[in-house]
Amino acid sequence: MRQVRNIVAMSALIAATALASTACGADEPASNPPTPATSAAAAPSANGSTESDGGSGAGGIAQAPDIVTPVQAEPAAADTPAVPPAPNRDDVNVDARDYEQPGGQYFFQSPSGNVFCAFNSFNAPGTIVGCQVRYSVPGNTGRECANTANNTYGVQITQDGTVEQICTNQGIFVGDPNNGDTQVLQYGQVIGVTGNFCRSTEAGITCYDGDRGFMISRDVNIAF
Repeated sequence: MRQVRNIVAMSALIAATALASTACGADEPASNPPTPATSAAAAPSANGSTESDGGSGAGGIAQAPDIVTPVQAEPAAADTPAVPPAPNRDDVNVDARDYEQPGGQYFFQSPSGNVFCAFNSFNAPGTIVGCQVRYSVPGNTGRECANTANNTYGVQITQDGTVEQICTNQGIFVGDPNNGDTQVLQYGQVIGVTGNFCRSTEAGITCYDGDRGFMISRDVNIAF
């Protein structure tokens, strides 16, 4: 009988030991290596943005786009044409002798009859070339005239290369009618006298002494 009790007690002890071992093993971490974390791309919201970039969807804060402000170019004056490039001898397409009057003076006018010009005018001593108009606008150097017969706009290049916008009360660049009608310098024509040039275009008469000069017409009065 004592032997039976010993066998029962031994069996109970073995069972208790096995149960305790199983309980301890449940607390140990798994031996499998950790799985690296991965992230899925955020789904776009209804307006095409994603929550990851702060989109304006239900869960995001709207993010203002970068604003690039273009550099504004200085506006050109309305209806002011670009000054044509300075011509050279190869651009001359008229014979200056057709415009010559006594004393080595050369007179011409625009096709519109608004602009009158001269090289070496006796009425403008010290002037290489100049023009005057029946009507024009204030010059870009600030000169303002009355646009009347005795106070009209003019511009000239002096022998020292100075470009002057002036007001005149007489025909200093108008040829002597006793020498015949002043010849017209047609649009597209270029005249040259002693290395100085004038070009006629629909925008106006432009005259040059090297890179300096002027452009004048009814709507333009530029010294450069």
